[in-house]
Amino acid sequence: MGADVKDIMGMQDAKDAPKISPGAPVISIVIATHNRSHDVLENVDALLPQCVGQPVEVIVIDSASAPVHARVLETLKAREGLSFIRLDEPGVARARNAGFEAGRGEWIALLDDDAVPRPGWVEAAIAHAARCDGQTAILAGRVIPRWPDNFEIPPSELGPRARLLLSVVDENGFRDTTDHPIGVGANMLFRRSALKARGGFDVMSGRVGSNLASGEEAQMMTDLIEAGYRCWYSDAFVVDHKVHAGRLTRAWLTERARKEGEVELRSLKTRGQRTARAIKMLIAAPALAVFQMLDGPEREYYLRLSHNLGLLRKLFGPAS
Repeated sequence: MGADVKDIMGMQDAKDAPKISPGAPVISIVIATHNRSHDVLENVDALLPQCVGQPVEVIVIDSASAPVHARVLETLKAREGLSFIRLDEPGVARARNAGFEAGRGEWIALLDDDAVPRPGWVEAAIAHAARCDGQTAILAGRVIPRWPDNFEIPPSELGPRARLLLSVVDENGFRDTTDHPIGVGANMLFRRSALKARGGFDVMSGRVGSNLASGEEAQMMTDLIEAGYRCWYSDAFVVDHKVHAGRLTRAWLTERARKEGEVELRSLKTRGQRTARAIKMLIAAPALAVFQMLDGPEREYYLRLSHNLGLLRKLFGPAS
């Protein structure tokens, strides 16, 4: 393990993991929400019964929801085993940071407001987090899509890139994925000490309102791996993630891919990195433009091209 990780974490393996005070939770479960009060209620109804007697805490952050949703979310204050925070400024990353700061657990678990934990989620998350040594700072879980009844694009026609844009992570096993990290913020654990060392999530990368630019958890994964931490994946703790019908459209997937490109540009820290990435994309653009015309229904090349155009537009377009 690199010296930078030792300095940050002060440990080398599980036996050296940071000690938590008696009664403190092992996992702080953070649920950020904006204008999805009914989704949150379903999430919490599935989650809280699993938490009874377990070393976990649940924190729901209302990220400046509209009054009609805020009134519903306020009722969560009466739920036993749940803490509620209201923010007046929207933003997923900002809300997750508020939950991370309020949490006391060794691990911070992110759950999307429209992700419903399956039975056994809490026990499996605790058990698999305990199997991670001190070098591991990321533990991603399985995300199963709950498809809508009506859609423009049939789910059977979605390729790997489209499924990832829809936060689908449906793989088997418990394994180290550091070299090829997988995971999405709908169902993911971060070691709290590692988050603290990085200063929390980048609020410039997180989604705000209906803006489709998001990726603060992906950026955090990249930063932690570059710092020498490791990333693991487990299929044992599972959520059902609602895929809203409006996302199964060519327009939504195209815009989401473009915004992903913009977020990637922000993650490149130096002008040299941005220039090198832009050159590669410009070289690839003609081939992708041809291939996307021959694309199958999964539209893999089309979405790759949309991603690249999003990055290039952000780099060379007018300042925003």
